[in-house]
Amino acid sequence: MENYTLIVGENPSKGARSPILWNKTYSELNINQKMYPKDIAKNDFDFEIPKLFSDKAFVGGAVAVPYKEKIIKFTSNKEQILQGPKAVNCLVRDKDRLLGYNTDGIATIKILEKQLNLGKVDQILVLGTGGMAKAVVSELYVKYPSMPVFVFDRKKNCMVFKGGKFQNISHKLDKSLNTVIINCSSAGFYNDISIGKINKNVIETHSFFINQDGSNLNYVNGCFETLHSFNKVSYIMDVIYQPSKTLLLLAAEYFGIPNQNGLEINLLQAAIGFQKVNPENSLEHIIKIMES
Repeated sequence: MENYTLIVGENPSKGARSPILWNKTYSELNINQKMYPKDIAKNDFDFEIPKLFSDKAFVGGAVAVPYKEKIIKFTSNKEQILQGPKAVNCLVRDKDRLLGYNTDGIATIKILEKQLNLGKVDQILVLGTGGMAKAVVSELYVKYPSMPVFVFDRKKNCMVFKGGKFQNISHKLDKSLNTVIINCSSAGFYNDISIGKINKNVIETHSFFINQDGSNLNYVNGCFETLHSFNKVSYIMDVIYQPSKTLLLLAAEYFGIPNQNGLEINLLQAAIGFQKVNPENSLEHIIKIMES
């Protein structure tokens, strides 16, 4: 049987983007291989995955919700994953083993490195404690182990990432330092909320920026006032790309702070995943194909 790749999830057959990007790239590179969506019901997961992993024609692919954490126990590098991102969105075959990776964190740090010299940054603030935050922070600790990285949850608790876990610390943030801010939370995602017969466009930022009453006015004022309170913010990245400019990024624009949304992350993480499964092809070439 010919080698193949899959995107594994509960229902990736209903619109997953990965097969389109991967198959376009396979075609352009004249690789006789394809990616297929693999829908797996939750009750069938523990039966289907071992069977799939034992098939040597399956050379890897992507992992979609809700299995990014559940699939870890079947990978051959699970200890490393559990100490780091605690989620997998990419599988790569290495002979009899299948290795898991999280390309979201890898992509985010690559993009930041392209925009600025992270070695000259004094501290990085990460907003959010979900899967994306874990992926980004664990990758930061791998590449920049001495970098002070502070994580803030929705209750404004300050945390650090140790042993694969976020741990609360007592820390007074020094706003005089050269700082990079990365929003890894869903705060700011474009949303329409039905209130009676009215659809309300939600204007939101992470609670790190806002006052206690949570009104839209305080979302706006809080965001601008908090950014203004820093002596130097070198860069702001928001992983959200719907809308293309969140309130946080609009505030960054106002203060002339270089910034970027998460659209490039979305493409780059797919390209990195493809390159891990097909290492004979350069990442730059893969990106160009996927972008075209």
